[in-house]
Amino acid sequence: MGKVYRKRKIEGVTIPAIIHNRDYFWHNMAVYEDGTISCWEGTDLCDVPWQLSRGWLTPTVPVGKHLSVHHCCYLEIVSADWNYNNDSYYKLVEDTVRSINPEMANIFQMTEREKSIWKERHICFSASPTPCKVKEGFGYDLLDGDSVHIFVRDEGKITLTELNIYPDETFSVDAMGDKMLTLDDIEKLFADGTLCAAPKNGERVVLGALGEAECKLICDPVSNEDKLSEIKNCSLTVQGKPDAYDLCIRAYHTYLEEPTDFYKEKLREAYEAVPEHERCYLGDMDTRDSDFIRILYTDEKREV
Repeated sequence: MGKVYRKRKIEGVTIPAIIHNRDYFWHNMAVYEDGTISCWEGTDLCDVPWQLSRGWLTPTVPVGKHLSVHHCCYLEIVSADWNYNNDSYYKLVEDTVRSINPEMANIFQMTEREKSIWKERHICFSASPTPCKVKEGFGYDLLDGDSVHIFVRDEGKITLTELNIYPDETFSVDAMGDKMLTLDDIEKLFADGTLCAAPKNGERVVLGALGEAECKLICDPVSNEDKLSEIKNCSLTVQGKPDAYDLCIRAYHTYLEEPTDFYKEKLREAYEAVPEHERCYLGDMDTRDSDFIRILYTDEKREV
């Protein structure tokens, strides 16, 4: 018998969640129509109560603990009003599945045999989501995009939500409904303060459906300028175009091949065009962007 496989596109929606992995991390959790859940690792609906009981998935953050909002800010929870406990949050997850699969048909449940196979192959079962929108025109085609965390100010409230980025150069913000935006719209929303990378110290933040919390900034947040640059770079990436990261890596290799003042200046321009909070990804987990800093801002010679 020959080996074959097939792929199936399974749609879903996202709901707010918090992952507790030593610290607490804000997570836009994917819930799929077959009951699969993406909480940094793939799980099924039957296993959600276990994920909640062991504390990996949680709808709350204790007062005094820190909440990390990736590529935005790091917050201490000063006080909070939460809407869910573990039981009611599981009901939210279950109701979300039912809302997109009213018959609760074909609900996925991983068997012990499958779990053993994944473990044996040293592969983690993933259910990472792909943000998407329906392509305009005939038929039902989806445009694959990406998303970033963002804060939205509206009517005196600031809400943590998602900004979605699509390859047709349109954008949407979950907390602002289904309206499609252009890059010009996004720039204007940053300029007038509607969009921002972080709340102000002591502000009360709406954490989606989970509740509200008074938050204290633990360290300097990502600047609005860098956040906007990140969004622009992400837009280029989903369009399949080189972004600031790609151009910086190219400039780095060019300089290494021909280390002249001309190419050093080109590298400096490319490096400084990468948002500051993303420069650490220019190297590996150990070196980060240290070699770029060595070349551009020190007189150290590279060891060969």
